[in-house]
Amino acid sequence: MREIVEALKKRINEKKNSMLITVVAGRGSIPRKAGAYMVVGEDGRIAGTIGGGNLEYQAILLGQKLLAEKKNYLHEYNLGQEKSAELGMACGGNATVLFYYVDAVEDAVWIGQMEAAEEKRKPFWILMPLEQGKVKILPEFQTSAHQSVTEIDGARFYAEQFSYDGKVYIFGGGHLAQELVPVLSHLGFRCIVSDDREEFTKPELFPGAEEIRLIDFGKLEETFTIHPEDYIVVVTRGHLCDTDAERFGLKTSAGYIGVVGSRKKTKFVYDKLIAEGFTGEQLARVTAPIGIEIGSETPAEIAISIAAQLIEVRARKNHHKINF
Repeated sequence: MREIVEALKKRINEKKNSMLITVVAGRGSIPRKAGAYMVVGEDGRIAGTIGGGNLEYQAILLGQKLLAEKKNYLHEYNLGQEKSAELGMACGGNATVLFYYVDAVEDAVWIGQMEAAEEKRKPFWILMPLEQGKVKILPEFQTSAHQSVTEIDGARFYAEQFSYDGKVYIFGGGHLAQELVPVLSHLGFRCIVSDDREEFTKPELFPGAEEIRLIDFGKLEETFTIHPEDYIVVVTRGHLCDTDAERFGLKTSAGYIGVVGSRKKTKFVYDKLIAEGFTGEQLARVTAPIGIEIGSETPAEIAISIAAQLIEVRARKNHHKINF
C-alpha cells in the first residue's frame, strides 16, 4: 500500500486525478485476492497490480475510460473456462473489482491521513464506497475480519485494515547485502544497511535502501531502537561482528533475527553467547543459517533464499492484517 499512497500523493501534487482500482472480492481461482490495488492515470498503469494478464489489461482500459468520465464503478470479471468467460482466461473464478475515482483536490485529505498513520506507526482502516461516496480512513473499525464488504447507514463499503510492518535492519554491507537490498526493496521491505567500513556504506551500492549508516558494531544499542515488527539480518564479515550484532538483536524485541554463516561459525557465536549468559531459549529466536534451503551458493542466490524466508515470515505474522 505504501507504493500506492506514494503514487497517489505524487499525482495529487501534480494536480492530476487518478483511478484507484481494487479487487474487493473473489471466488475460485483468480490472479490476486481481495486487497490487490492498482493506480491508473490517463496514460495507463502507474503503480500496483491486480494480477496481470488480460484481467489487468482490461481493467486498465476501463479505468482510463472512467477516469475521463470521473466515475466510480463496480464490475465483476468472469475468469471461468467456459466460452462465455469475458476475459479469455482459464483461472476458473470471478473477481469483483472496484474503480474509485480519485479527485486531486477532494481526495487529498484521506491520502494524507494514510501517510500520517504510517509516519506515526499507527494501524488504520480504509473504507471504500462500493457505489457513491468518499473514502473514509478510521483508526478503528468493528468487524471480525481484517477485510470485508460491510454496510454503514445503508451504504456498502469495502473495509480493510493496514498495519505497520517494520523495517529490515541489515548488519553488514558486503556482497551479500548488496545483492539482498534491491530484492527486498522491490518486495516492499524497508531496508536500513549498516557497516563499520566506510567503503561499504556508499549509497550506490544499495539501490532502494531507505537508510545507510556507518556504525560501530560494538555500540549498536546506542545507535538503533528496534521494534517487535522489525527484522534483523546479520551478514557481517566475520565471527566477532556477527557476535556483536546477534547479541544486540537478542536484547531487542525484534520479531525476526537471521544470521548468515556456516555451521562452524554459527556454533562459535552460539557458544560465545551461551558463555556470556544467554540461554538456549533466548538463542532459539535466531534463525541460523538464514534463508530457505534451495541449494544456494552465490551471494545472489543466497539473497533470494533470504528474501523468500522474509516473505514467509511476513505472510505468517500478518495472516490477519495487511501491511503498508
